[in-house]
Order: sequence, then structure tokens, then C-alpha cells
Amino acid sequence: MRNFLILLMFFTFNKLISQEIIGMKEVYIDNDLVYKSADDGLFTGIAQSKRKSGHLVYEEEYEKGIILSSKLYYNGKEKRVSNKAIYNPKKPLILSKEYSYDLKSEIFEITTYNNDGLKILYEQFTNGKVSYSCEYLGKKKHGLELGYRDGGEKMTFSCEYINGKKNGTEYCLKEDGTERKRQFKLGKKVK
Repeated sequence: MRNFLILLMFFTFNKLISQEIIGMKEVYIDNDLVYKSADDGLFTGIAQSKRKSGHLVYEEEYEKGIILSSKLYYNGKEKRVSNKAIYNPKKPLILSKEYSYDLKSEIFEITTYNNDGLKILYEQFTNGKVSYSCEYLGKKKHGLELGYRDGGEKMTFSCEYINGKKNGTEYCLKEDGTERKRQFKLGKKVK
């Protein structure tokens, strides 16, 4: 069993370090698949865009012509990811998740998509904890919207949406500790 694990680690590591890295201008897209210009074969590896100074700006990872992920980098001396996108490997060019990073390389936003590429969840983070969360159905809020403070410990806002319209009880906790509750029915305030 131990030898099997060692072999598995070796092949995985070998695949990671043996990926081909080429420039973005060395690939092309045809029918949502990416091909290497040199041999017109489906591309497996990483395509990068760099400045004349050598600074890495952007890269995309492919397997058999299908995009798996892309990374946008901050402009600076260090190689730090600004945004990362993960794509659905079964549906080329359809997003699964998007991550946004701050200058400390910590996640501050995550957007999640369903299998058809429609946004279903947006989250913001403060110090690694959820500070805001909202469910979506495409571009419209659909589900719960929640706001937090004190490192995600105290809920300060909640409301349910149906097809972009407030529906149910909207709850707000103000900075001074006072609470406000209002009722909505399909976007209209109920008295």
C-alpha cells in the first residue's frame, strides 16, 4: 500500500511540474476548445500573458482543449493572484466559481454558479469569515440575503427575495443596537 501511495504521489507531482507553459498568442479557440497553434492539437497546459518586463499578468490552465481555470495577477513585484475563475469541465467556458483576493492573498469575495453558468450565490469575507451572503438566480436576488459583523458572529441584516423582490420579514440591526423589522410581499411593503 505504501509503495502504491509513493507511486501515486510521484505521477501526480510529475504531471504538475511537466505541464507545458506557453504564451497566450500560441493558442487559439475553435468551437469552445483551445488548440495549440504549432500543431493544431488540443492544448493541455498553461497559457500565459506577460509584460515585456516578464511580469505575469494572466494565465489559463487547459486539459485536452478545455479551460479549467484562469488567474489574473496583481501588478507588483510579487506574484499574487487578484482573481481566480474555475470553469465547469463538462461545459467549456461556463463558470463554476470566481474568487477575488486582497493584497494579503486572502479571499474577500466568492461567486458561485450553477451548471448552466447562472449566478446562485455571492459571498463577501472579512478576516476569513462571511460578512455578507446573498442567493441569486442569474442576475436577480432569489433566496436569503444575510449581513454580519463582529467577524461573522452577529447577524445585522436578513431578508428573503423571490425573483428579485423582497418577500417576508426584513430584519436590520443598527450600530446602536436597535432592531427594525418590516414585512414585504413580492416587493411591496406590508403595513
